[in-house]
Amino acid sequence: MMNYSQLQIELGPLALPLVACALVAAMIIMERLVMLSYHSYKRTLAAGGMALLHAHKEYAKPLREEIVAVWLHGQKQRLASGIRLLQIIALVAPLLGLLGTVIGLIQVFDVIGVHSGPIEPAMLAEGLGMAMKTTAVGLIIAVPAVLGVHGFQLWVDKLVAIAEHGINVDNLKLDGVGIGVWPATA
Repeated sequence: MMNYSQLQIELGPLALPLVACALVAAMIIMERLVMLSYHSYKRTLAAGGMALLHAHKEYAKPLREEIVAVWLHGQKQRLASGIRLLQIIALVAPLLGLLGTVIGLIQVFDVIGVHSGPIEPAMLAEGLGMAMKTTAVGLIIAVPAVLGVHGFQLWVDKLVAIAEHGINVDNLKLDGVGIGVWPATA
């Protein structure tokens, strides 16, 4: 396992921002997995919305719908917490990698510029190595972050859709409208 000083040698001045992006992305991904798994398993969103609906059952249907819509919007924001930051990391990490590429190439040209004799591959290796490594690390951070952003957003949307459906059915029941089972198709 690499320690930070070795990473700094390999990645140059972009080691700290790349490591920070990787750690924050990993923490967000783990926290969202736990949080969304809990809400999926317990169905807390639908239950909370239905409880709110029943607490306001004496109000007219449009007002109940508005109360639940405001509550549901807040819950959706809470469920989506961290996804925007993960999206920023997914955008910034490859840019940091690209910046590392540019810095590495500048180092290569600096070495070539001060050298008067024939150019040997060893002279170029350090700068080119840093250039390629920072690009790779930036992409390695970005790929799971992009997958996390889109996967978590789909998950949040599904949880909200399930809750909305249950709340709407419950709201209709409060007005005496029952929703039967759809006819079975043969």
